[in-house]
Parts: sequence; C-alpha cells; structure tokens
Amino acid sequence: MGFSVLLTPENRDTGRKLGIATALMFTLPFIAFYIMMEICKEKKNPENWAGAAAIVTTNLIVAGYCYIAYIEDIDDNDEDGPRQGAAKQRVD
Repeated sequence: MGFSVLLTPENRDTGRKLGIATALMFTLPFIAFYIMMEICKEKKNPENWAGAAAIVTTNLIVAGYCYIAYIEDIDDNDEDGPRQGAAKQRVD
C-alpha cells in the first residue's frame, strides 16, 4: 500500500499537494528561523523571536493546506456512488 496509493491517477493531484506541503513544512520554518536570528541578533533573546517566526510559518503552511483542501471542487463525486465529504446531504 503506502505511496503507491498516492500515485494512482485519481489520487495524483492529492499526492502532489501533500508533497508540496511536506517540502514547505521541512524548509520554510528553518528559513524563517535563521532570517529572524539575523534580524533580531541585537535583542536579548533572539532565539525566542526566531522560534516564534518558525511556529507562525508552520501554522501558515498548515492553514494554507487546509484551505486548499477545503476549496477543492465537490462536484467531482460519482453520480452513481454515494456522496462523500462536503457533498453529503442530510435527509432527516
């Protein structure tokens, strides 16, 4: 199972989005940390500011990934199959 599920044609778009988000989660917080270390090097505890910048960066990446997942087209559901996700409708 594993990664082969993400490589199937119907899941390739989701796998690409996940790969991009993973790459951003690995690189951008480190970049933000070291940039803030240089900006705040005259302050008393620059590590605190740099850590906060890395945390904010991480949260922005997660929020962006959630937003992209939220705005995906819900009309792609199969007409013959059950509705999934946001396309479900209550019948009670």
